[in-house]
Amino acid sequence: MSRLNMKRRGADYQRAYRQQQIALRKPTRDDVARVALHLMITEALSNGRDGELDELCDTLVTRLEAQGFSKDGAYRRVDQLVERFASGWGPQRKPHLTRSSAD
Repeated sequence: MSRLNMKRRGADYQRAYRQQQIALRKPTRDDVARVALHLMITEALSNGRDGELDELCDTLVTRLEAQGFSKDGAYRRVDQLVERFASGWGPQRKPHLTRSSAD
C-alpha cells in the first residue's frame, strides 16, 4: 500500500472516529482537561485558597516549561486564565452539543 493511500485511510478513519464521538456526545481529553482546570481554579478562588492556587499555577508552568514552552509565556497564559475565570468566564460550550439528536 502506498504511503499516500495509507495517509488517506488514516484520515478517513480519523474523520469517522471524530463523527462517532460527536454522535455519542463523548468529551475529548481536552474537554475534560478544560473543565477540570476551570473547576480547580474557581474552587481555589471561591474558597480563598490563594496558596493552593499559587501552587497549582507554579506546577502548571513547570510542566508546560518541561514540554518546551517559555516560562514567562506560560505564566502569562495561566494568569490570563485565572483572571478570566475570576471574572466569571468559563469553558465555552460546543454548539453541536446543544442541537437535538434529531438534527
